[in-house]
Amino acid sequence: MIDAAARAVALRFLATLDEAAQGLVTGLHVVGSAVLDDYRAGHSDLDVVVELSRPADLAVLAAAHTGPGVEVEALYVREGELNGRVEDVAAGPWANLGAVTTTERSFQLNPVTWLQLAGPAETLRGPEPKPHVDVEAAKRFCRQNIAEYWAPLLDQAAAAAVLPPTAVEWIALGPPRLWHTVRTGEVVGKSQAGRIAAAHWPDLAAELDDVVAARAGRPRGLTAQHGKAAVELGQRVLHELSGAGGTVS
Repeated sequence: MIDAAARAVALRFLATLDEAAQGLVTGLHVVGSAVLDDYRAGHSDLDVVVELSRPADLAVLAAAHTGPGVEVEALYVREGELNGRVEDVAAGPWANLGAVTTTERSFQLNPVTWLQLAGPAETLRGPEPKPHVDVEAAKRFCRQNIAEYWAPLLDQAAAAAVLPPTAVEWIALGPPRLWHTVRTGEVVGKSQAGRIAAAHWPDLAAELDDVVAARAGRPRGLTAQHGKAAVELGQRVLHELSGAGGTVS
């Protein structure tokens, strides 16, 4: 179920688009932390997939992602495109950190997003989508992301003397989300991934518990030890995914 604060943000964003371009938005579906029991108002971005009835005026979309709308990360698709395979969706505009991009295909056009649309996603306008779900493709996508994004980042983090708290949280909770999806085909939020990893690797549980608490807004001083534990967890994820389950590449 969608977080109440996230629902308010989504409805305000939808109203902004409606006011600027009546009839443009035919579907709005919330994914990400807001439907994975991991949304923290004022800290989390709101991830949405928006169906459009016609090509959008990019100035209209850009205006919607200013002010309070800057926290909304949106993938824009044509009406009906969600009822099929993700690879068949045409590249269109998408927004991240207040910027609307059209020059490259959105990272969110991936099989994991389609898993969410078929599962925990919350539809606030239009019919619920009926995406073609490919769990094995989602697992391959997670392995590729681990290899191409997280492995180099973990090398950089391991070489750093001290990691800032935001980096500790990012590194500690990102890889176990992918690891869990590869193992189970399920998509979970960062906090749940941290708790699952803590249960799997109890020697890292104390540090991971602190990171999850800090993400929830409970005061925790994340130290160099937490940074070391985050890097260690990431390296274990890399090792495990390159073992019996296959390589990460």
